[in-house]
Formats: sequence, structure tokens, C-alpha cells
Amino acid sequence: MPVVVGIRFKDSGKTYYFDPNGIEALSQGDHVIVETVRGPELAKVAYPPRLVDPEEIVGELKPVLRRAEPIDFERLRQLNSHQDELLARCAEKIQEHGLPMRLVKAEYSFDGSRLTFYFTAEKRVDFRALVRDLARAFRTRIELRQIGPRDEAKLLGGIGPCGRLLCCATFLPDYARVSIKMAKDQDLPLNPTKISGVCGRLLCCLSYEHDQYVSVKSRMPRKGTWVQTPDGPGEVVGVNVLRETVIVALASTGMQEEFSPTQIQEAIRQVGEIARSRNAEGITPAARLNRSERRAEQERRGEKRLLRDSIDNPDVLEALAWLEEGAGDPPLELLEEEDLDMLSDDLPIVPQPSRRSATPPLPKKSAGHHHDSGARTNENTPSAPDAASQPSTSQRQRRRRRPRNS
Repeated sequence: MPVVVGIRFKDSGKTYYFDPNGIEALSQGDHVIVETVRGPELAKVAYPPRLVDPEEIVGELKPVLRRAEPIDFERLRQLNSHQDELLARCAEKIQEHGLPMRLVKAEYSFDGSRLTFYFTAEKRVDFRALVRDLARAFRTRIELRQIGPRDEAKLLGGIGPCGRLLCCATFLPDYARVSIKMAKDQDLPLNPTKISGVCGRLLCCLSYEHDQYVSVKSRMPRKGTWVQTPDGPGEVVGVNVLRETVIVALASTGMQEEFSPTQIQEAIRQVGEIARSRNAEGITPAARLNRSERRAEQERRGEKRLLRDSIDNPDVLEALAWLEEGAGDPPLELLEEEDLDMLSDDLPIVPQPSRRSATPPLPKKSAGHHHDSGARTNENTPSAPDAASQPSTSQRQRRRRRPRNS
């Protein structure tokens, strides 16, 4: 297995493998000069030499040239000491060409053979003519590199909302993958100014504790569920992940109290034991019924519930209510024939008396009293209903059969 040494070009950059090239006693934090595709560069040792698998090495293994000396730091400082002058001259050229670019930083390579300008833009920019003008002005090789908001914050550095130096500029090698769901899982306010960094993107630190929040919440009751507490049943209105407790609004008093999952589980266990002991003693109504009676009661309730769920006609429901309450004859004249068939199949319907049989029979008269039979017949026979007692045409129209609900 080859021996490699881990090298970083920046404190928050990625770690690359290099060949120690026989240089001994390389330790973490030492500055060295390494060979790259762009020439020699000043870098720092991330970890000392060690053995790695050949599959972990990508591309050609470049060598470490030598250890860095104080003169190397002084040379690099002199090259980058004219940062403001370089940016000002480049900004003039950009204005002459009318390009929508915003300069961020200018940086010389270690040997001074290449000058790199970092800029931001909303779209891709054609800067070929600008590169030629900058090369004639600075008399060196020019490289323009477009970066994003996160890269800009990493290059310039700064202080985050937490009061510490930016993670991307100090130790974070890769940008964290964050989403709004992480902020929701951590119960953070969905305010862009609260969950965004100086780069205008979501905070990278949202991903640091996301797994712990998800793990703790999976072991605790969810918000909105009803639980049993030592002080009685209540609804969970909040979850405190840091303290691993839940806030419960008690049903008896409405007060909000904080309980741990252990207390809730113990209260549920005690209530279950009490319920089982009362059931064994026959205190509960369910224990007084034998098995057959309990099954019959359940079947009766199930049939009644299924009947209610399958009927959507309010007239049929009203007729069922009349039959169950026993208040009198149901209003069958308002139902359709299909509704009547449904009632006859599901529940026994009390038959209505015929209208013809409602008239009492006439009394029998003797043969000797033919002269006053007409008068007596008129007295005993019920008189014809007057106009006020008979339903009018509009009333009969209102009592027509109602259309079934779709």
C-alpha cells in the first residue's frame, strides 16, 4: 500500500493526497510546498504520512517538494499586498466592457505566474475580451472564476448569527445539504432572516443536530395526541427535545404541565392495572355481560351503525327515528317506494290502518222506523269534511314525494 500525506490548501478546504517524497517527520500543521497542475503552491499538512488503499487515490500522486520557509510567507504576502489596487483596476476594465459582474477577491499564485479574480454574477458572462485586456494591463496570466454566494462567504469570511466565525471559512470542508424540513423538525421559526446565514442561504448548522432531533421525537408522543399523566388525561401541546419532555394540557383543569415519557408510561400502566382489576371483580358493565350477550350487543350496534351509514335520505332517517322511539306512526306518505322497501327489509314497519276502515259502520235500523231513517242516518254518519279540513292544492303539492338525495 502506498504512503501518503494529507494536504490542505486552506483551513476549510478539502484534503488531498500527496507523496511525502522522503521528507521525514511531517506532522499535522506543518507548512510545505507541493507540486500541483498549476505550479508550486503553499499548503498545510492535515495529517501525517500513513498507509492507504490504492483505490482511495484518485489520479496521479503529486510529490511534496520541501518544507516552507519564512521567506516563502513573506513573498506571498508581498504579492497579495496590493489587493485593493488590483480590484480597482479590474473594476475599471469591467465597467468599460459593460459586463454584469461583481468582483469579490483577487489572488496571486505562489510563484506569481498567475492572477485569479473571483466574481459573482446572476448569469453566465462572456469575459474573453476582458481577459485579454487584463493580461496586457498586469502582464501575467489571468484567470476569471465565477463563484456562488456560499463560495463568496467562504472566501471573505465573517461572523455568523451565533457570534462565531463562519463554519465554511474555518473548518467545514464541504457545504452541508440543508432543507426547510430540517428547520421544521427542530421547531424553528420559518423566518428567512432567522434561519439564513450571511450568504443568504439556509444555515449549514441546521444539519448538525437534525438526526438527534428526529431520534428523540420518534421516542416521544406527537403533538395533538391524548396521553395519560399522573394528574389525569390530557392533550400533548408541545415537545421539548432538549429536555426530552412533553407539555400536556390537562383535560380536568386546562393547565399545562411538563412530563417525561417515563412518567406517562408509568401512569398508563397504573390506569391499565386498575381497569383490569375492576374488570376481574365485575365492576365494569362489560364484565356483567356474558360472552353471548356481549357478542349480541356488539352485533346489534354494528348493524345499527351500518344502517345509519348506508342511508343518506333525511326522510328515511326520520322514519327510522319514529320507529325506534315508538312515538307513533312514521310519516310514510313522504317516502318513495324504494325507501319503503328499504324500511321493510331492515326494520319492522307498523302497518297503517286503512282509510276505508276508519269510518265506523252504520247502526242497523229496524223495519218499523223507515220514516226517520234518513234523519238518523244523517246524524250518525260522519259528515263530509268541510273545505277547511281538506288540504288545499298548494298543501298537496308541498306534500308530494321529495326527490332522493344523490
